Amino acid sequence: MELLAPAGSFPAFEAALSEGADAIYVGAPGFNARALSKDFTFAEIDSMIRQAHSKGVKLFIAMNSLVKEQELPAAIEALSCFEQMQPDALIIQDLGLLYLARTWFPSLPLHASTLMSVHNSVAARELVQLGFERVVLARELTLEEMGLIHQHSRAEIEVFIHGAMCFSYSGLCMFSSLHGGKSSLRGQCVQPCRRHYSWQQSAKNTRARTTKGKAQYLFSMNDLCGVDVLPELREAGVSCLKIEGRMKSAQYVANTVAAYRMALDCMDASDQEQEKVLRQAHKLLDEAMARKRTSGFLITASPAEAISPQQSGSSGQLLGRVKTVRQERSRDNKNRLLLTITLQAPVKEGDRLRLHNEKSGDRISFTLRSLQVHGRRQKSARSGQDVQLSFTGNLHGQNGTSFKGNLYKVDVGSRIVAERIGRKRSKKLLSRKIIADRREVEEILNHLCWKGKVKDFGRPQGKKGYRDRKSRNSGRRSGRKELPWWVVVGSLGDLQQRLPVRAARIIVPLSKSNINNLDRYGNKMRKHKGRLVWRVPAVVQESELAWYSRCLEDLVRKGFYRFELSHCSQYGLFAFLRKGDWQKNVELYAHYTLNILNSAALSCVRHLGYQGAMFSLETEGENLAGALAHFKRLRRKNRSRQPMKTGLYVYGHPPLFTARLDGQHFQYKKTFISPRDEQFFLEHNQGLTLARSMLPFSLLKWQQELAAMEVDYLYIDLSGASVKKELKTVQTLLAQGNSRLPVMSGNFQGTLV
Repeated sequence: MELLAPAGSFPAFEAALSEGADAIYVGAPGFNARALSKDFTFAEIDSMIRQAHSKGVKLFIAMNSLVKEQELPAAIEALSCFEQMQPDALIIQDLGLLYLARTWFPSLPLHASTLMSVHNSVAARELVQLGFERVVLARELTLEEMGLIHQHSRAEIEVFIHGAMCFSYSGLCMFSSLHGGKSSLRGQCVQPCRRHYSWQQSAKNTRARTTKGKAQYLFSMNDLCGVDVLPELREAGVSCLKIEGRMKSAQYVANTVAAYRMALDCMDASDQEQEKVLRQAHKLLDEAMARKRTSGFLITASPAEAISPQQSGSSGQLLGRVKTVRQERSRDNKNRLLLTITLQAPVKEGDRLRLHNEKSGDRISFTLRSLQVHGRRQKSARSGQDVQLSFTGNLHGQNGTSFKGNLYKVDVGSRIVAERIGRKRSKKLLSRKIIADRREVEEILNHLCWKGKVKDFGRPQGKKGYRDRKSRNSGRRSGRKELPWWVVVGSLGDLQQRLPVRAARIIVPLSKSNINNLDRYGNKMRKHKGRLVWRVPAVVQESELAWYSRCLEDLVRKGFYRFELSHCSQYGLFAFLRKGDWQKNVELYAHYTLNILNSAALSCVRHLGYQGAMFSLETEGENLAGALAHFKRLRRKNRSRQPMKTGLYVYGHPPLFTARLDGQHFQYKKTFISPRDEQFFLEHNQGLTLARSMLPFSLLKWQQELAAMEVDYLYIDLSGASVKKELKTVQTLLAQGNSRLPVMSGNFQGTLV
């Protein structure tokens, strides 16, 4: 099995090489899902490729961020540069990048990122058919499921073996984006799963209706560690073991790679020798300054130790709980924090520390430049001593005397020397440039009908963003264009309710309850049958594939021909049809979980045979306008007889987390509250744990702007809460364009980061 190590810095890259990694992965400049870290330049990556290859080590480039429309030219330039460098693989998730790479840069080997949420053999098999040489499986799979996926798909599979885990399936988390505008799919996640939350409790003997319970880290996952099950992973058919941590220190990379190298090299040794080596490996991992380690989902789909709700989700070695914090202005007029703490571990100047604010969830990272013991400056301090530390930072309005939080050591003082070495290497490469083939780039952009920034297509109106356009026909129905409505209901029984709009399509989740009730509501559904669309969920476990395939075949036999798919590969579930039949007899539509954010991704989905696709839920208005304008131009240029329609989600309670874990500490159908007093609720549906905001997501007030952008249909989702309550809310919002009902609009008015 190949051992794949992360590198977010030159020292980490050197550490991975020296400790025995078989392959190393680094982030593509501007297009990687760890955008919070410092990017390498193209010249630096090129030099690392050459150095790695000289030692027989592979180098992969993670270009696994979603790409906005205005970023397409830069993305094409990056692909052109990578073609010159000849890395061993490009790791991607964006369907637009897949379309560009396979059409114009076929020599680039592609790996499907874990952000594509590959969790069954159909997805693995179809992605290989689309041109991926390897798929990185979701982190929520057991060893048994990995083996079945490899057996049924014969795909080359890579799995995460060590490091941080997300609470939500990667690729299906909307929390950071919809509540803050920083997308986890673009490497900007603010880690809302690491914050503490409180369950809402009924108040006693007070006028208040509810109150907060004790705050806990409800969704903060412990780190994954699979060093004890390497033989089982080999037996499951895993080709590559991946260590997470492109934002981690060189010491973390060195210790982790060394530990797994030792364990891999002794897999065929005697049991006694293996036990000895594993003890040494665990000792190295203990010194890597990460979170508490567990086996994740490797052993069981319901791991009891995956979350420790009473513990902070911060990584690093705990130095202690902060006693006091004082704020003052430094000589250069910067805000300086002075904190006192009783050390639980030694610390010295140059160590990298992180202060975790439990009230706000904020984390402040800093390099320790000075410390005092009993009022005297010292270079180091030992465990048990009371010390005072000072650094530049801000508590964001919180009073220092009421501060609650812990201090962690996340790297050692040697990082300063390592950073100095890295800066010298970067300086040597300043004169070296990797230049994209401009003629090739322009040719591709012309083919895509890409003409730069689009004007007058729903651009922000004034400083406050989008607002309704007032015209002479204001209030007259003749002056408004009404787009077709697609309405989602949670169950077939909900079809007995009077819908708030005239639905061109009605979407029903493909669930066991709805299939079981199909005959029961058969006569009542007759009038809806021609409009009905069955939606396949985003997560279909390997054990469920046969059931879903049988249901789809049975539905087609009964005369249902429209289906909405939540993963780009799910057309593979229609294997019972002859090739091409889904384009003749069956209509396939793409859900927003395909994460389509640019016109190249729309072209990819159209080539896959979809009749319609929803644009990304995360999009900002201007990005949507530009992507649709370019896609429509391309469609008119090619004179498509059956153009693909594009829809947009405009109302609902979309899942913020979509997780497999069913924690014993979860309280379903109960409100939980963030440190910022935001309210959410948790539900368990079809084997998944979903978190939704109490505030509905709504773009209903921008119907005319969306019509001007040439959106083809609007999507109203009534399945996220009580259908009667949802009907009333939608009716109110539609009747009053500027209703005072509180809603959230995601990134539509702002900027998606």
